[in-house]
Amino acid sequence: MSGTVRQITITTDPSTPYFLRVDWAEDLGAGFTLALTDGSSAWIGEVSEDEVTKEASELGVTRENYVKDLLLALTRSGKGRGGRRRGSDKKAYSFHLTPDHCHLSYQKFCDDITVDLGSVELQPAPDPLELNREMIGQSLKRSTDLQSENCRLLEENCGLKQEHHRILTELEKHVQDKKMMEKKLYSRFVLVLNEKKAKIRGLQDTVHQLQQTADKRHSDDEATVDEDGSQNRGEETVPSSHPSQEQTILITGRNLVCHGVTVDHTFSDNEDVQPRRKRRLLRAPSTESSEQE
Repeated sequence: MSGTVRQITITTDPSTPYFLRVDWAEDLGAGFTLALTDGSSAWIGEVSEDEVTKEASELGVTRENYVKDLLLALTRSGKGRGGRRRGSDKKAYSFHLTPDHCHLSYQKFCDDITVDLGSVELQPAPDPLELNREMIGQSLKRSTDLQSENCRLLEENCGLKQEHHRILTELEKHVQDKKMMEKKLYSRFVLVLNEKKAKIRGLQDTVHQLQQTADKRHSDDEATVDEDGSQNRGEETVPSSHPSQEQTILITGRNLVCHGVTVDHTFSDNEDVQPRRKRRLLRAPSTESSEQE
């Protein structure tokens, strides 16, 4: 069995405080009972499950949605529609009591439109004083429960704050450690980077020197080739004054005859060729002169 007690304002009598108690077994959709008092008089009423289903059908909404609106209107539990808080529920929901205190109705305001959520027939309570005592006792019990719940939540909140402080302290420590590590890593990185840069510069200088050496060799080779070409062209155009260094081949008349070549014997390679020719020439005139004689 569940129940709540709350103070409400009646639109027809706003200056008089009223207290409304709602009791139900499972949920409001299964039916509930009402008790209304102004401190001196008391009235009671009951709403059945069939009446709840009928009201939901007349409004054209599902039973679950209607029960939610009914719970917010009668018990002010949670938040109203549109995100309204509990302090502004009286602006979202209102109560109307007939002058004879026999009929209580409850409405909901939605976008400046009033929607009747339902009503209940009231009748005077048999013992208003006893009913008032029960409502006061239930209110005190509810207040005690809320105080206990509030203390528990405060303790939990305190524990959460301590945990939050501890986490923040650890987080700050981790942040400092992270900064120190980043600083060390950056220093190492700069050191390694400078070493790499120096090595790269050294390699670049070596490559540059090798390139210069290769270019110089290439230039020297081209100059040598040009000089050799000029010298060869000079040798081709100017006859050489030096005797040939090639081997001299001695050819005799005997060798030519062996190979079938006719040789003029007036020329000979013998050392005494010239004296013999002279003797023949000297004898020839004498012979001719004798024949003439």
